[in-house]
Amino acid sequence: MNNEPIQDLAEDFSNLLKSSEDFDIKIKVGEEPNIKEFKAHSNILSARSTYFKAALSPQWVRRENGIIIFNKPNISPSVFEVIINYIYTGKFFNKNEVNLLDIFIASDEILLDEISQNVERYLRKTASAWNFPKDFIKISKYYDTFTKLYQFALKLVCAHPKTIFESKDFFKIEENTLIRLLKCDDLRLEEIEIWEYLIKWGIENTESILDDDLTKWMQTDFMNLEKVLHNCIPHIRFFQLSYHELHLVINRYKNILPNNLLDEIYKYLSDPKPNYNTLPTRKSPYIFNSNIINAKDAALVASWIDEKKGMPYRFKDMPFKFERIYQANSESFRIDLFHKICDNKGQTFVVIKVRNSEEIIGGYNPLDWVGKGLFSNDDNKFKKTSKSFVFSLFSQSNGAVPRLSRVSYNNEAIFSCMTRGPCFGFLDLWIQYTSRRSVIGISIKHSYEIGIIDKEVFEIEDFEVFQIKKISALPGFAKSIPEKISGFIMYNEGKMRGLRMGLCSSSWSELCPGCGVLKSCPICGSLERCSKFKCCAYCGSNRCVVQGKYLLYNNDSIHRLQCV
Repeated sequence: MNNEPIQDLAEDFSNLLKSSEDFDIKIKVGEEPNIKEFKAHSNILSARSTYFKAALSPQWVRRENGIIIFNKPNISPSVFEVIINYIYTGKFFNKNEVNLLDIFIASDEILLDEISQNVERYLRKTASAWNFPKDFIKISKYYDTFTKLYQFALKLVCAHPKTIFESKDFFKIEENTLIRLLKCDDLRLEEIEIWEYLIKWGIENTESILDDDLTKWMQTDFMNLEKVLHNCIPHIRFFQLSYHELHLVINRYKNILPNNLLDEIYKYLSDPKPNYNTLPTRKSPYIFNSNIINAKDAALVASWIDEKKGMPYRFKDMPFKFERIYQANSESFRIDLFHKICDNKGQTFVVIKVRNSEEIIGGYNPLDWVGKGLFSNDDNKFKKTSKSFVFSLFSQSNGAVPRLSRVSYNNEAIFSCMTRGPCFGFLDLWIQYTSRRSVIGISIKHSYEIGIIDKEVFEIEDFEVFQIKKISALPGFAKSIPEKISGFIMYNEGKMRGLRMGLCSSSWSELCPGCGVLKSCPICGSLERCSKFKCCAYCGSNRCVVQGKYLLYNNDSIHRLQCV
């Protein structure tokens, strides 16, 4: 079919709109100082839009000198120009690159389904089409109307939160919008950062507070801040903060914290056993190369390996590097390939995703995997160790509560077998094939303290093995002779000129696993983020930005140079 008549018709209607010939309606759109008047034809508007058909019915219209006067202050002139051109021509032109979210909201209101549906599809698959933070603040007002679009925008914000939290518009965010952000488990910020942003938002929205300096505050300032933040504070995951951060929060802001929360924090500080009645942990802001676990899970496993007491490691503070050396699913898993890749690699840990459930289990082997044992003359079918363990990160009975089970019978800790995958204990956690060539797991408590899964036999969906490498506290030769490093001096914008032993600044990168933690400046005594005061040579010098001074270490232990 020839499309020329249709194109000619569209062009004729476009010219009719431009010339305003025989118009019978004036549409005033926008608000001062950005107002524009469009002259149009009510019969065309009514024929093309059910919204205009209802709005321009005789009982609703207002006329002046026979011309219908219609006001639309909530749509900008640039957006309405795109919409009215579509009404007249059936074509979507956005040559001025008008904000797509504004077009979507306006077209939905005017009931132009073709535009709204196409724009929504585009926005939901094109992150670059969004103008953050303004678009997020805008779509948040319609979170219960445009649910899918809002959820997409929220996902983008959680992945790149500083586009919101570091913007000037952050302080304009409404309380309900902020609370929905605080509720997100995958908000990629450290909890102390979230708390600090919340405090800034609260101060900005508390009229009585004119100074950020807490020492100048009156008691009424704290009371007013508490009123502003009252509904937000319960959504902070306080028990994800480090001890130091918790002490800092209490020392500065205990006057705005609920008494029951303070009681829980004090109990937590005196007894570091995890409190599982608190809010769930957020996903880590750090990327970890795994399809099964995230960075927080990895840090927890590292804490178990290191037998760390109290709070588990943060991912950035881990003394280990986890390198994924083998991954497989139920279709690609092969026993021989597991042994070929993973045997004789030293300490490793295994994680398993159970099919048709959210359960994640695994085990830690401090020894080599060796494909020997069954059907061989090797008497050492079982390997002895007191350090191995099996675990559950999520189970049907325990939910998201981690479950650690250390070895009870050291002589049965690890089982070596060429015809099976990794095996812990005497059936405590074994991986093997069935006759149908599917991957089956067996877990019957025997050699370890407790069971980790309620099923004795289960199918495996995904499987990963990580090799564990210890991160040296000191690089190169320095770790063997720390007593010989007598000091260093920082010069010139925080760059290291030299050490007495000639250690170059780049080699200090391994010394800073704790970079980013709160630390008291030994010069001025203030508590600043590491961006203000750096506590080792690599992460930016020992320069106090408050007083502009540099530290000088003389005849000191190398341990003084580490972030702790």
